[in-house]
Amino acid sequence: MLVILHCEGTNVGECLKKLEESAMEKLPHRGKIKGSKIRIGMGAFMSVSVILTIDPAEPYKPGVITAYAVAGSKETALEELQAKLNERIRPDMVLEDFDVEVYTTPVTRRTYAVGVVTYNRPAKGEFEDMKLVDRRKLLAKLLELLNYNPKALNISELARMFGVSRDSIYNDIQQILGERRAKS
Repeated sequence: MLVILHCEGTNVGECLKKLEESAMEKLPHRGKIKGSKIRIGMGAFMSVSVILTIDPAEPYKPGVITAYAVAGSKETALEELQAKLNERIRPDMVLEDFDVEVYTTPVTRRTYAVGVVTYNRPAKGEFEDMKLVDRRKLLAKLLELLNYNPKALNISELARMFGVSRDSIYNDIQQILGERRAKS
């Protein structure tokens, strides 16, 4: 699958915001970036294009991060840009590509540093994002199907599926069974 993201404008911040919004809309919920080409053009207008090839069968969540910094010198702008990008990069992100462009305006002599990063994150299991209430509803239905026999459940596997500790699953089951007893 090919995904093309593009933005242009006179305001650097608004342009990059549009690019990230476009990425959230156009990138698939699941898929791995296999190839990435980033082009940043700066001058009177800013233009950013990101062209991605994505394998939608891979269990990843693709994404794009952008940032910019304005300073009096190239070195300072790049240092600030690096700090801003590093604040947004998470340990589970695998960076696929990045590009940085620096431009100094002729009249004001302000230096802009712009960075774009493409990444893949391992996709979480479908149950890991569930909230406590939803998890308990699902566990209650499962227990009902098993005639309220918690020994029929594999606590370790449930904990892995939901992305929580064994203690959390055990507490959920105890809560569900306690509520059932209180209703009886």
